[in-house]
Amino acid sequence: MGISKLQRMIDDLCFCEEVKVEKTSLIIDGAALYYCLYYNSDPKLDQRCGGDYPGFKDDVCKFFEALKDCEVTPYIFLDGAAGSEKQKTLHSRLKRRLENAKTIAESEPDAAPQGCNVLPPLVKDVFIEILKEKDIEFKQCLGEADPEVVSAANQKQCAVLSHDADFCIYDVNKGFLHLDNFEWKRKKDGKIPAKLYTRSKFCEHFKLDPALMPVFASIAGNDYSILKDNGTFANESSSSGEYRIKRLDGILRFLSKVNLHGLNDSQKRERALSQALSHVGKEENQTFKLSIQKYVQPEKTSSELPSWVSKKVERGEITTFVISVVDQKTMMLPVLVEDFSQHSSYTAAYPIRQYFYGLLIGGQMCTEYDRDREEIKDKRVPSIGKQLQLEHLHKAPEGLRRRVFEEALQVQTSALENIPDQLKLPVCVTVFWFKRLQHHPKPETVHCLHALLLGFVCDRDGPEDEFERKMKTLKDAAIRRKWQPRVAHAFSQWLCCMRQSLHLNQLLCSPLPEPQCARLYCGPLLHRLADEETFEKLLKTLRGKKKKLYQDLKTIFHLLARKKTLVIGDSVLKDVDPEIPATTLTYRSGATAGDIEAKLKLLAQDEHRFDKIVIHVSNNDIQNHQLEVIKPKIESVCNFAKTMSDSVGFSGPLPSRTNAHIIRSLSSFNCWLSNWCPENNVGFINNWKMFGLKPGLIESNHIYPTREGADLISRKLAKFILS
Repeated sequence: MGISKLQRMIDDLCFCEEVKVEKTSLIIDGAALYYCLYYNSDPKLDQRCGGDYPGFKDDVCKFFEALKDCEVTPYIFLDGAAGSEKQKTLHSRLKRRLENAKTIAESEPDAAPQGCNVLPPLVKDVFIEILKEKDIEFKQCLGEADPEVVSAANQKQCAVLSHDADFCIYDVNKGFLHLDNFEWKRKKDGKIPAKLYTRSKFCEHFKLDPALMPVFASIAGNDYSILKDNGTFANESSSSGEYRIKRLDGILRFLSKVNLHGLNDSQKRERALSQALSHVGKEENQTFKLSIQKYVQPEKTSSELPSWVSKKVERGEITTFVISVVDQKTMMLPVLVEDFSQHSSYTAAYPIRQYFYGLLIGGQMCTEYDRDREEIKDKRVPSIGKQLQLEHLHKAPEGLRRRVFEEALQVQTSALENIPDQLKLPVCVTVFWFKRLQHHPKPETVHCLHALLLGFVCDRDGPEDEFERKMKTLKDAAIRRKWQPRVAHAFSQWLCCMRQSLHLNQLLCSPLPEPQCARLYCGPLLHRLADEETFEKLLKTLRGKKKKLYQDLKTIFHLLARKKTLVIGDSVLKDVDPEIPATTLTYRSGATAGDIEAKLKLLAQDEHRFDKIVIHVSNNDIQNHQLEVIKPKIESVCNFAKTMSDSVGFSGPLPSRTNAHIIRSLSSFNCWLSNWCPENNVGFINNWKMFGLKPGLIESNHIYPTREGADLISRKLAKFILS
């Protein structure tokens, strides 16, 4: 990221010339741009809930529209992988970002200290998606983008736009525009106000030979080297600035006095470095020479990637993560804002990454850097080696590449015919994520699932209806909502699965259609939808195609999740339909607990097993027996059901009002059952509470539910089945 405080020094000394940018080409540092647009958005884009990608897309599109209005033609360059010599810097940067993430997680909305930022995980993917959509010329480099940015700027004879003070060091003929001073939102008369820095003006002020700028950078401190001088240079400075600016001033004054007479540029740099090291009592070091070389004659990036992969990386069709995995056998997992009391969210996507590594490096190990509690630690991860060889992967039949994807995510994509192309991959991801989280089930997982499915239905670019209006209102109201760590963590796990699946799909040459990532996830909105009451209200506003899409998503989700459920009880269930695939609903008029157990035994004879069994109990037992007689019958049918399923639940009685004796007995029975179920690790749906709060849910015979009552039971059963 360049020399600390150099830009501040430049601003303080007013080196920059005020300009109006129009009718020109512009070389843009892509990473600097998407960081700047996300962090400096107004209103501030979410960093606590996994990101606001629709909001980010709006800002990116507005930026490029501003350039177009001013006839500025952008050329974007994106960083690839950093070399092994930069690993120490990247590791310390990862630690700083972890501290930022913890601060953001613990702060109120918009209350994190200024400069405390963490980039949400899909921002780069969304940025590339927008560049392709708007047909903006870009290149994703294999190594660091800086040298290619400078070369392109000098070739096209135009300025560089970035946030990186390293461009103050390079010899950019037409100068450097800092993003902080590029006021695109204030464009007027087809011109953008900006401030232009030129290296020649900087050197002229300090009477410094331009050939020594790389020496200045290497000893002042960049991503590769820093000269520890114990305050020597700062003490020799006459600057009135803070310590770090005094130090920069002292280094520049020292270098300007080095005798360079009769030397070529290479010799000048060698003498200046030698004298600077000697001045502070340090011996010559190869590290500084390598750092200087980065600015003077950077090595052409070489990689062990096959040429077809390299070309796809450069076109933004494959993630740059493949470079460090192939060349260095490492993966630095970017920091997330999550619940730090739980394991890293990346754990959820662990099997997908193993397949990703397997395709790239065969059966070799990959070293991952990730959070372990509140520290960054490295861990060796075995890859899952496949028969597909990376060299020829792009030539493999599509069916074979699809099967690898299906095996990694443990899904069958053939069932996705009725799902829109842009949602096929997200649905697979959601199924994988949900099944992974079911190993340690938490109530919020189901709420997050419902929120995601409803979010998939949302179409901000389509005609506005009641559903879209309410979604927009919810998003606007969600900004200052209290942060829920467990909900945030579940969504963070989904994002990890989503990004890794997206990258695996890219590497497999897209056997599934690429999704529109920008429309998939809006953190603040989804956190609101994870509230059960809010979700129920929104669900009622779905109409037409959106309602059908939601039902299709719910159906296909349950089908892919392969959950086989039995709902059994008496004729209260005759109009009930939870609309969940692989769910068998059976009832018999007047059925008691004993009748239900007898039916289960018949099913067991045919070796039927279920992922979940839900037993609806009515007032049939109460009419014939006292509560103490019923209890062992309930325990007996439950114990037998547990031999046929690992998950058993009861749907409790309705508040029948046939006579006072029955209502008292049913109330006592429901109270006992609501306590007994959780004590015995059995689920419970409290129909008594739901039906007692609202009139019109039970027919006039006081036995059967009305259509509205049956729909309520259906929804509660569906939620219970999916939980």
